[in-house]
Amino acid sequence: MHIKILFAIIFALPLLIYSNDEKVYKQLNKIHANPFDESYIFVFDGSPESFSIDKISIDRPKERSLKKIKFLTDEDAYAIKVYGKDGKFIYTLGIGNPFYANYQHIGYEDREYMGGPVRSAKIEVAIPLHIEPSSFIISKRDVNGKLKDIQEISIQ
Repeated sequence: MHIKILFAIIFALPLLIYSNDEKVYKQLNKIHANPFDESYIFVFDGSPESFSIDKISIDRPKERSLKKIKFLTDEDAYAIKVYGKDGKFIYTLGIGNPFYANYQHIGYEDREYMGGPVRSAKIEVAIPLHIEPSSFIISKRDVNGKLKDIQEISIQ
């Protein structure tokens, strides 16, 4: 019985020491920006057919912009795929449908339509500084609900 306990301690001790070292050295890098840290702020100027980068800055993102940035869902008509330094895919952000304006005013609740199409939009995306994106691919849902890449934008 004592031999079994001794072997268990001998085999478990190195694992415990190794796991503590891992906890000290590993840092979690978040993939979403937060309003307290500086991030890359990309402002896209878009139309339903094409997108371009209007402005790139390093600043704290606005909370209003962060609420719009999320991972892709089925409700998103457009998406932005983010690629890193080596052209490696990082993640996809859903941007909803920036070309459909919803009414925000009290008094329109009884209307049949609560918005309408718009021809252009400014889309602001915040990406944490540690990600360092190199390119974006803009995608749009087709009539079958599949995302189709419509444009690639490289960052020089």
